[in-house]
Amino acid sequence: MVHVFVWWLLMHILGLAALPLAYRLFRELPGRGYAFARPLGLLLTSYVLWIGASLGVLKNTAGGIVVSIVVTAGISLWFHSRGSTEDDQSLAGFLRERWRLIMTVEVLFGVAFAAWALLRAYAPDKIMTSGGEKFMELAFLNATLESAEFPPHDPWLSGFAISYYYFGYVMMALLTRLSGVVSGVGFELYDALIFALTVTGAFGVVYDLVAGKASKCSGDAQPLQYGVLGSVFVAVLSNLEGFLEALYAKGLLSDRFWRWIDIPSLIEAGRVTGSWYPGHGWWWWRASRVLRDRDLLGQPMPLNPIDEFPFFSFLLGDNHPHVLALPFVLLAIALALNLLRRGWRSGHSERDRTAWWNPAACCFDGDWALFGAYALGLGALGFLNTWDFPIYVGLVGLAYGAGRRAEGEPLSRLLPRMAVLAVSLALTGGVLYLPFYISFSSQAGGVLPYLLAPTRLAQYLVMFGPFLFIGAWFLLIRLLTSPDRGRAIIAAARTWAVVAAAPVLVVLLAVTVTVVTEPGRQLVQGALSDPQARDIIGGSDPGAALRAIVLTRLRDPWLFLTLSLLIAVAAVHFLQPWRSRSGSREAASSDTFAALLFLCGLGLTFLVEFVYLRDGFGVRMNTIFKFYYQAWVMLGCASAYAVWWVAADADGRIGKGLQSAFLVGTVLLVAAAMVYPAMASYSRVEGFQNEPELDGTVNLARSHPDDWAAVEWLRANAQGTPVILEAPGGSYTYEGRISAFTGYPAVLGWALHESQWRGNYVEQGKREPDIQTIYTTEDEELALELLHRWDVDFVIVGPAERGYTEELCRAPERQCSTTEALEKFDTLLNPAFRQGQTAVYRVPRP
Repeated sequence: MVHVFVWWLLMHILGLAALPLAYRLFRELPGRGYAFARPLGLLLTSYVLWIGASLGVLKNTAGGIVVSIVVTAGISLWFHSRGSTEDDQSLAGFLRERWRLIMTVEVLFGVAFAAWALLRAYAPDKIMTSGGEKFMELAFLNATLESAEFPPHDPWLSGFAISYYYFGYVMMALLTRLSGVVSGVGFELYDALIFALTVTGAFGVVYDLVAGKASKCSGDAQPLQYGVLGSVFVAVLSNLEGFLEALYAKGLLSDRFWRWIDIPSLIEAGRVTGSWYPGHGWWWWRASRVLRDRDLLGQPMPLNPIDEFPFFSFLLGDNHPHVLALPFVLLAIALALNLLRRGWRSGHSERDRTAWWNPAACCFDGDWALFGAYALGLGALGFLNTWDFPIYVGLVGLAYGAGRRAEGEPLSRLLPRMAVLAVSLALTGGVLYLPFYISFSSQAGGVLPYLLAPTRLAQYLVMFGPFLFIGAWFLLIRLLTSPDRGRAIIAAARTWAVVAAAPVLVVLLAVTVTVVTEPGRQLVQGALSDPQARDIIGGSDPGAALRAIVLTRLRDPWLFLTLSLLIAVAAVHFLQPWRSRSGSREAASSDTFAALLFLCGLGLTFLVEFVYLRDGFGVRMNTIFKFYYQAWVMLGCASAYAVWWVAADADGRIGKGLQSAFLVGTVLLVAAAMVYPAMASYSRVEGFQNEPELDGTVNLARSHPDDWAAVEWLRANAQGTPVILEAPGGSYTYEGRISAFTGYPAVLGWALHESQWRGNYVEQGKREPDIQTIYTTEDEELALELLHRWDVDFVIVGPAERGYTEELCRAPERQCSTTEALEKFDTLLNPAFRQGQTAVYRVPRP
């Protein structure tokens, strides 16, 4: 566990370096950003290293990292000193006064980090040899470690830079290099670190919400307790699929129920064990696939939506961008809350009324450094997980609007300012990370309408049941117990009508444009000429398709009605200024922000019922994945606050009966949602029966010792960044393993992943025929010419290459001998390494 301590110490150093910055940046929050100092320090240090290495000022080395930490500390101290005021409490005074907060954050971080590192140590199959996403993630980590400058080279497309949001891998590589651990250990420890930072980040958000309203009457006790509840809700709580797994394993409930709930693969692959525990194995994977999409004829679609949630992601151990961004998503939520409270505190000013076009003057009292800090923090999301960037820019814009709306500012004047703030933050955030966008390409191809069967309410409740229950009670109780109840109900009804009508009107408008324009009619006819499309709608008549779409929605309107109602009620809480005038502004800001989180979280899940982002999958699978994931974080934070609000009767308007019913329902649902973490964790570590090992690469070393020996030889003997040739793969295969575990660029690795990252198959299509020829031809001169064309330094011949060549030689147009095709390398190239079935050949230079 020495490595765990070293990483804990390094994160402590980064947190201390950024603490003065956090203290001034989050000056409107009761916790003054202490819970966010570590992710802020990691972000700023990584940014300094990345921008320096991108511009040629720094090198991606241990020395460059140390310089980046020093620069981060200097920026932090400068930011702190320029924001000091005489009436503001000193940082030292804050640390003395809020020692309970400090200790709670430190204990939470240390326990979460150590506990998850222990779980990862006992988990088998950390990096599966069948690939998974971990081959890609480890390839990016190793490629970043092997790149002295940025952007890092692409490990699966030699001569190109990574075309993906890779900032998380820069952070992972930074800590891996600084701690001196091998990449396999760094990979596992970073999963534990992200878990710990997510735990403390969620704690920080909920602590600030509760303390903003309760601190004067309850001290630190309730904010600390419910802050921990926020950590549980976001990072540990799971959907209800684990509870259903336990019922199914026990043999309870009828076949009719299981067919009705229709969890994909549960009936087909689930086991009735007679006990509550489904047994060891990968049954827990099904929790990430609880929705089943169906076409207009009611038939299952070939690809079901992905509905991961944080605990599943941590358990799986995939260090994918949506996971790596989690602490910084919570940082963005804290920035939004900070801005809302800033607007609430500042009131109207002459500058606010005249400088609407100036975001720093209108929103940050003319402080351009503060504006820049917001742009840097939000812009990082575009580099970490691009899907998150517009979501949280929107959240910050809405938070600013909610703060100003509480002062009665008319929407006609407020909306332009919100738009200017959001656009300026997005543009500035883009400029700050411009070197990334210059080399970035994407498979995203716009927005398409979702016209198939809607999500069933029952399956939505399996996913979000506890949060939906808590949110509905919180929003409806606040509405019905408001001193302005009559006006509030009328406003909610009007808003519900708008929310319900808006998507219908948009769809009708799209249909009208399609029907009355010639291009639209041609588009429809072209789509209906596809046999697959005709199978989905049951014919080729546009009128029949439209009727099927409408009837499918009318037959199952329950999720639409539920979400639209709750979204309308949430919107009323900050759209109407009179809603915030009871009690102090400071106290009301927490209620408003919680309602805003419910609005945005529910809104994201509502949006995917009507549109999805076009990508290589062709369905809404990935859109649901990305939007539901952010909805989980927002709903988890808001729900923890809502539990406190009802349990403490924060506004003194809740009867004991309502309070008791709410708490009983919440306890039962949360208990059901905690079944999965308990059972799935035990299953993931196979009952702690294996020897603990923190190196994620150990599985490959044990199952493929010859290939692993080649990896180690290349690491020890290759000079610079050599190009290697190995058998290419599609996706999720064992191929691409040498480049993944060394970080050296291959001529081609996972070709389908490259097409997802780059949005085309052009470069892969150029390389595949040449790679096939190199491995199958008996013409030595031709093989050497092609090797030189692609600047190959080392050729790999192992079991994967033998299988690849054998499959190619079976093709009728080739009719080659696998043995003779591969034996040519013995005379054509220089044998550099051989162990068992794996050989490495050095290509002579021209």
